[in-house]
Amino acid sequence: MGFFVKFGKSAMELKSLRCITVTGVLIALDIVLKMVSIKISADLKITFAYLALATIGMLYGPTVAFLAGIVTDLIGFMLSSDGGFSPFFTLIEAIGAMIYGIFLYDLKPLRIKKITDSDEDGGGIKQIILKSALVGVLTALVFGLITFLLGIALADTAASDSPYAKLAKVFTAPELWYISAAVGFLYGTFFGIIIIGGRKDKADLRSSVAVILSKVIVVVVCNLILNPVAFVFSGYMSADSVIASYPVRVAKNAIQLPVDCLLLLTILFPILAAYRRFVGGAPVRGVKDGRNARYKSGENAEKLEKDKETKKL
Repeated sequence: MGFFVKFGKSAMELKSLRCITVTGVLIALDIVLKMVSIKISADLKITFAYLALATIGMLYGPTVAFLAGIVTDLIGFMLSSDGGFSPFFTLIEAIGAMIYGIFLYDLKPLRIKKITDSDEDGGGIKQIILKSALVGVLTALVFGLITFLLGIALADTAASDSPYAKLAKVFTAPELWYISAAVGFLYGTFFGIIIIGGRKDKADLRSSVAVILSKVIVVVVCNLILNPVAFVFSGYMSADSVIASYPVRVAKNAIQLPVDCLLLLTILFPILAAYRRFVGGAPVRGVKDGRNARYKSGENAEKLEKDKETKKL
């Protein structure tokens, strides 16, 4: 589906009462999840509210998700007494939701397959875990080595009176080398399982990669770029404070990213399968079939496909 076509079809979803109802429930869930977030510092917190917005984007597309992002931020602000209101953060929330919709709309559900240890091609669960762990170890070595070399290169800057001395000292700390290695192991193992485990079914692999890419882009664009800028422009933090806390922000997002991706992969596909099975099939699409214009969903979709095949024969 084309990029701009997704926005048009997503806008058509707003005509459906089902879309409005399900989106409203997910918006309420998003607000509840925000209230139980874990605050790390003034500008950092751990939250799982993104699961609700990602689900809206998956079911109803980028247009609905963008509007839902605006609504969740406004209602969340009215129900919370933490800080003042800034339209910058409302826009960032909406952009993040829209990114999920761009990547996840029309997502194909994974086919559940039984993975056994006797897999002829060595794709059994034990083999997948062992190979992924090996990838994780190699990635840990690379991450640790890169951080170690950066620490050596920035040692002189850290000892000087340069305005970047504080930032340079972060890379010269041995603790960061160990953290980088641990993050590298998590990334290597996680993506190893996704790639090695899904190599036999390209459709499943593409669906998994779409989920991971959506989260990665949201983290980079919203968490690492737009949020720090918004803190400065809104007057909540000075530019120096944002720069000083930026390594912590990067570390927090880097550590949390594999966990977030795993949660999305674990939760989104069962939700999509359940939605199509019990709520009414695929998200609303107007599909013309012969003389009648009808919506393609659930069992109707299968009947339409069988009718087409019968006519061809």
